[in-house]
Order: sequence, then C-alpha cells, then structure tokens
Amino acid sequence: MATPGGKTPTPSPLASKRVLPADPPSEVPHKRKNAGPLQSRLPSSGPFVEGSIVRIAMENFLTYDICEVSPGPHLNMIIGANGTGKSSIVCAICLGLAGKPAFMGRADKVGFFVKRGCSKGKVEIELFRTSGNLLITREIDVAKNQSFWFINNKSTTQKVVEEQVAALNIQVGNLCQFLPQDKVGEFAKLSKIELLEATEKSIGPPEMHRYHCELKNFREKEKQLETSCKEKTEYLEKMIQRNERYKQDVERFYERKRHLDLIEMLEAKRPWVEYENVRQEYEEVKLARDRAKDEVEKLKEGQIPITLRIKEIEKQRCDLEAQIKQKATDIKETSQRCKQKQDVIERKDKHVSFLLEFLLF
Repeated sequence: MATPGGKTPTPSPLASKRVLPADPPSEVPHKRKNAGPLQSRLPSSGPFVEGSIVRIAMENFLTYDICEVSPGPHLNMIIGANGTGKSSIVCAICLGLAGKPAFMGRADKVGFFVKRGCSKGKVEIELFRTSGNLLITREIDVAKNQSFWFINNKSTTQKVVEEQVAALNIQVGNLCQFLPQDKVGEFAKLSKIELLEATEKSIGPPEMHRYHCELKNFREKEKQLETSCKEKTEYLEKMIQRNERYKQDVERFYERKRHLDLIEMLEAKRPWVEYENVRQEYEEVKLARDRAKDEVEKLKEGQIPITLRIKEIEKQRCDLEAQIKQKATDIKETSQRCKQKQDVIERKDKHVSFLLEFLLF
C-alpha cells in the first residue's frame, strides 16, 4: 500500500506479534501489555524529507491494543502476511492525517476504527519538519463518533490539522500518493487524465496542479472562444448573404420611394395643371365671348334702322289696332241699335199681323 513517505518501495515491519525485516533505521512495531501515554521520539537529523512519517502510534485501534511503528525515511509500501495488521497501519496513517473514513473504502464512521470493546482509541502521527517535528494526535470517542485533535499535545481543530498536513503536501485522498488496499480497484479505473492530475498533486509543486487547472480552463475558454468565433463567423456570413438579399430589397424600396415621391410631386402639381388648363379654356371662352359681343354690337348697330322701322310699324300697328277697336266698338253699338230696331220692327209686324187678323175676322 502506498503511503505519503519516501519515494522507493521498502518493506516495513508492521505486525504486533511477528517481526519482519525493515530498513536499517526503522523500528519493529510491538505490542505493549501496559497501556500508558505514548512517548514521542524526535530524531534531530537524518535523510528524512519534509513531511516524512517518523513515527506511527496506535492505541485501541482496530487490531492493536498499543502499537508503535517507526518507519525509515524511504517508506513507500507496507508489505506483510495476511492478518499482520497492514490495513490497521494504513488506516491509522489516513485518520491520523485528518483523512476521511471513506478514503479507505471501509466504514463510513470514525468510531468503527476503535478496537471492539473499547470506548476510545488514539492515533499519533509524527511528521518530520526541519523546524521541528509535527506531532498530530487524534483521539476517537466511539459513543459520540467524534474526534479530538491535538498538535504537539495542544488541543486544536481538524481544520488546523488539515492546513498543517496540506502545508507539507500530504494528500491522503490522492490515490497516487496514498493507496489503501481497498482502493486499488478504484485506482485501476482512473483515466489517464485523472492519473495525471493526481500525480501532479502528489509529486509536483503546489502551484503545478493550479497552473494545469488554469491551462485547462484557458483551453476550455479557448474552445468556447473558437466555437463562439466560428458561430459568429457563420452568423456573419449569413448576415452578409442576408444583407446582399436585403440590398436588392433596399434598392427596390428606394426605387419605389423615388416613384412614390415623383407621384406625390405630380399629384401636388395636378391642381396647378388643371388650373392652367381651365384658365386657358377660360381665356379662350373669354376671347370667344368678346368676339361674340363685338359681333352682337355690330349686329345691333346693323339692326338700328330695322329696329326703327319695326318701331314705326309697331306704332302703326298699335294705331290700327286702336282704330280697329274703335270700329269694333262702333260696329257693336250699331249692331245693338240695329237689333233694337229689328225688335221694334218685329213687334210692329206682329202688331200689324194681329190687326190684320182682327180686321179679317
């Protein structure tokens, strides 16, 4: 199982009952029958690098009552026979470095890692630092499923521990740096991209992965810009084609507008043209009237003698009519007198006839 220690694989003795060969500077883990406070051994010098595991101590943790492991500076893998407690040491490394239980692919609660029958457990991880080794202690309460954290035997919070661990570039959640046995299958499923990112986080400087992420983001933005540029280019081509089509429509529109303006102008001029036509007709009629008037005057002048003659004849006619009237009146009066005389004669004749008849009888 890979661990956040050195770079080359070297077997480490891990079991509590069996002793296996280890690096020359390493110590064999052993069980202690009498439980007591875990003491720290702080080597002041050696080939350790920043963040190397100097010591791992466990109390009431999984299979161990008390166990202490002092790996060498080149710890890279933990190898041992089945049941020797390899996974217990790996779990201690993970939980002691503020890792989550899910990183081991086992229990999801930290209380499950305390030895059965015990109410509390403890894990200590001692990390090498040139400024002074860092001792991280995690006490686990089974009943509360809660952890209590200490740095160099001083109470602290998990967040502070995570910051201290991250400052040493320790990543127990990175399968390229810390690989529990139960996560081997998951590690095998990682894609090349995921392996590259995990490797960058594991062995590269802290800014490498950030730069890589920025490069990916820039590449995504570049793709987006390329896509956007392509779309806008296509859109521009469509707009140019549409503009060409619209250009013809615009030309037809302006041509139509010119015709409409001309029609409007001609419509505005129509009354003047009509007026001019009517005025000319009026002038012509006026001239014709004047000519007719002159002719009438001439005719009138030519009719004066005839008019005088007509007047004279009219006067004679009037005189004759007056005479006729007078004569008619005279005739009427004469007729009346004749009738009267006739009546008298008829009466006389009747009287004569009567007398004759009278005389005869």
